Amino acid sequence: MSKNDVTTTTDDTCVDELYTHETRQTITLHFNHEALQSVMRKSDPYALEFEYTKVMMGFMLFVAEPKDILLVGLGGGSLSKFCYKHYAQTVITTLEISRDVINLRNTFMIPANNEHFQIIEVDAAHYLQHKACISDVILLDGYNSSGIPAALSSEQFYADCYNALRPQGILVVNLWRKDPLFGRNLARIYARFNKKVVTVKCESGNQIVFAFKDIELPPFDDVWKKALAAKSTTGLNFPQFLEDMVFNARNNWFYTDV
Repeated sequence: MSKNDVTTTTDDTCVDELYTHETRQTITLHFNHEALQSVMRKSDPYALEFEYTKVMMGFMLFVAEPKDILLVGLGGGSLSKFCYKHYAQTVITTLEISRDVINLRNTFMIPANNEHFQIIEVDAAHYLQHKACISDVILLDGYNSSGIPAALSSEQFYADCYNALRPQGILVVNLWRKDPLFGRNLARIYARFNKKVVTVKCESGNQIVFAFKDIELPPFDDVWKKALAAKSTTGLNFPQFLEDMVFNARNNWFYTDV
């Protein structure tokens, strides 16, 4: 096993002591001794290991053939690699502020940049300013050792995400329920997306937020069939994800007659 230490500083003046830990079966990425950030199985490096990352892929039920998927936060590249594997014709762009995280891409078998896959070293809050209709899906999983940086949870940032989505687009956000600002962040997303939001609670303490822009929901039977098919092709339990979305809806717009 190996342990490689490196220190990086974010715009929120939080110092992360990044290191990897390797066993015969896995490689893990840590922000510190208490924060496990990512896990990769060597036998299946493109698989998703954490429950919350699997739930985040629930957007696949509503966006049939995205032209572009934008990810905020690279980590060990789990979400980026999974999207790249299952969307061969989609442009997958990942924004990551830390060069030290990006420098670990070979360790986590993250593909090199090409016409369908890009990792950009940039502050996502700056990148998304004044962007309009550039993506069909935004996956927001940008954390440091202290939680979500303030720049990635401001009212302006959520507004920029909304503007960056194309009509019928979806913002998917990983929130942590024990975060003191959880309620505030969730309320900001609800407000920006006109309450067209559903959430799924994970046993890990994560809560995944699906925020829909100008959504026209397809018939539930069609989505259910897609969930069954997607489970077969990906191994992820999409029917359960869909049920959780329906049961956790806080308003009367999301498949109320199911």
